[in-house]
Amino acid sequence: RMKCGIGKCGRCNVGHKYVCLDGPVFSMAELAELPPEY
Repeated sequence: RMKCGIGKCGRCNVGHKYVCLDGPVFSMAELAELPPEY
């Protein structure tokens, strides 16, 4: 669940991306940049 929706709380971060600001849809190129644990 997203808590704040503006990227301040850090609960929706995936690597260096924030789902509330940068997503929720990501391109394959963006997904390839994520660390392996994601």
